[in-house]
Amino acid sequence: MISKFLLVTLLTTSVAAVSSCSEQAAKSAQTAGQDSPNIMLILADDLAYSDLGAYGSEIETPNIDLLAKQGVMFTRFHTSAMCSPSRAMLLTGVDQHKNGYGTMGEYLATEQRGQPGYEGYLNNQVVTVANMLKTSGFNTYMTGKWHLGDSSLPSNRGFDRSFILLQGAGSHFNNTGYAPQRTTVDYYRNAKRAELPDNFYSSDFYTSEMIQYIEDGRDSEDPFFGYLAFSAPHFPLHAPSNLIEKYVERYQVGWDIIRKQRHESLKTLGLIDEQALMAKRLDGVPDWEELDTEEQRYQAKKMAVYAAMVDSVDQNIGELVAYLKSINEYDNTVFIFLSDNGPESNDFASERTVPSVTDWIADTFDNRYENLGNEGSFIYYGKPWAHVGAAAHRFHKTVMTQGGINSPLIISYPNSLPQNRIVSEFSSVVDITPTILELVSASHPGTQFQGRLVHGMDGRSILPYLRSQEETIYPPGTGNGFELFGHNAFISANWKILRLMDPYGDFTWGLYDLDKDPAELNDLSGQFPEIFQEMLALYADYESRNGLIQVPEGWKMFENLGPAPTPEN
Repeated sequence: MISKFLLVTLLTTSVAAVSSCSEQAAKSAQTAGQDSPNIMLILADDLAYSDLGAYGSEIETPNIDLLAKQGVMFTRFHTSAMCSPSRAMLLTGVDQHKNGYGTMGEYLATEQRGQPGYEGYLNNQVVTVANMLKTSGFNTYMTGKWHLGDSSLPSNRGFDRSFILLQGAGSHFNNTGYAPQRTTVDYYRNAKRAELPDNFYSSDFYTSEMIQYIEDGRDSEDPFFGYLAFSAPHFPLHAPSNLIEKYVERYQVGWDIIRKQRHESLKTLGLIDEQALMAKRLDGVPDWEELDTEEQRYQAKKMAVYAAMVDSVDQNIGELVAYLKSINEYDNTVFIFLSDNGPESNDFASERTVPSVTDWIADTFDNRYENLGNEGSFIYYGKPWAHVGAAAHRFHKTVMTQGGINSPLIISYPNSLPQNRIVSEFSSVVDITPTILELVSASHPGTQFQGRLVHGMDGRSILPYLRSQEETIYPPGTGNGFELFGHNAFISANWKILRLMDPYGDFTWGLYDLDKDPAELNDLSGQFPEIFQEMLALYADYESRNGLIQVPEGWKMFENLGPAPTPEN
């Protein structure tokens, strides 16, 4: 392994990535749409690594599991540790520190405000995959959560038709917001504000809208690109009551047992090493048996609501699949399913991390046991159940450990790609757009698009690896870096370096072998000093190329919470 590192230069640039992608996708934009498959990109919100049946969960997800069986499952796919940076990278193939989401717009540090790549909205220096596919003859549709700023709606970024939740969270039954500063949220149909129907439930409505768009576009005979961005299972936890009841008894055994069961299932399925250790229980999470009966009952129902949300997402994907089969488009559609980050650990309803939100929830909503998950409730499942979702890993959303950034990815297209295959190669969310472009023989415009300068892509197409044209997705000595809220990481092959700020770490680097230690429990920097130094050099190069602005030590996320910036005219 060391010799391979020494043979490869540390410098990898966006220009090289674009060149590689262009070579792989040789056809012109004018002909890319001809005889191309449809692309259905499906994104779940805060879905954890082990929340799907195919990834060892007790939650029933037969439709997603079938896509996995008929396609490729990735065990080491990585996103950012929070939603907007991941979504911006997903749609552009460009690193978050260049696309406008160097950090979440709501959490900009003083040093980051006004700096390139830290605009807090999807900036104009990137081109979206929807833009590129639209110019290549595709019908382009989006439904679901946008959360990429109000200055560039989907209708401005390449989508022909869209129905979106503009902000990052809200009730799944109506337009109730997520904080006293945002008591209602905004929905848009294309570029105009939209009202919700009386029977609205987010997952159902987003799916039915997507189906309608596809149906309306059939006369054109052009392929479609659909981006179905569920806002489930993001808080507040809401689900149809019949699905909640389905899971209530299942979680009475408690988080300790469910977590162990998932960890063992991941081993049995071959998704983590048989000898991998499970991280200790997170600080502040009690042993389930320490809770009294009523508290156990209450906590079990919260997880039942969450499971019901995941179940609902799966059922809606089943409806979409059934529709595509009915119009004979299923076999010609590539399905890409993923989550945007790890599980949410915050519980603002019970923890006074942001007191104004806790008080607003207490004053506004009915969170009695009988009402949990119904319209009028507002709950989270908190750190204990989030730790279940990240059973193979350490920590959760917002943190650059595997618990925050190792997400499920399934790519299913039996006509051209392998079936029932597990891929343990490193891959990243910036790889999705290059992969889509190669699937349809389209190419990135390079450095200019519609009269403006744009960044080239940082990701790599996964297809050459899947088609056995290349031995790895990322050659030895290359990889990708990650940073958010001052937490830093770089992954190359099975190696990862990681540095965490307080309260998750002491801000010193460690080296971890993800093959054997997915929970990042054993620092090997002293045992493999040469690899450690090479990884540090890779991260330094990543930091320099992407204009990363590190927050100062001692920076606190919620102490810097503020409104997202708006662009200057």
